[in-house]
Amino acid sequence: MANTTDRNQDKKEQSLVGQAGTAVHQAADSATTAVGSGMESLAGKVRDNLPREGMVGSAACAVASTLESGGQYLKEKTPGDMLEDVTNLLRKNPMTAVLIGLGVGFLVARMMKR
Repeated sequence: MANTTDRNQDKKEQSLVGQAGTAVHQAADSATTAVGSGMESLAGKVRDNLPREGMVGSAACAVASTLESGGQYLKEKTPGDMLEDVTNLLRKNPMTAVLIGLGVGFLVARMMKR
């Protein structure tokens, strides 16, 4: 009898954990979509408000294009897709990943001293 009660309790807990995981996934997906839309909107504002000629115009165009492509990426990909992309990038460039990790660790250590 006690085993049946324990199993029912375990099933309820698993169900709650699954529901919480789904809610977190949906919230993360909504957040990345919102950030992506914001980036695309900002790209449009950069294009509209900055000059198109000369060095400043070239830089503004490059910034706007980067914001726009980043925004599209965030809108189209799920958090799981992004994690997979990061994993693949780290596998292709392990030494770069180690150096970035060391750099971040150094900066965190410096900030902790203060």
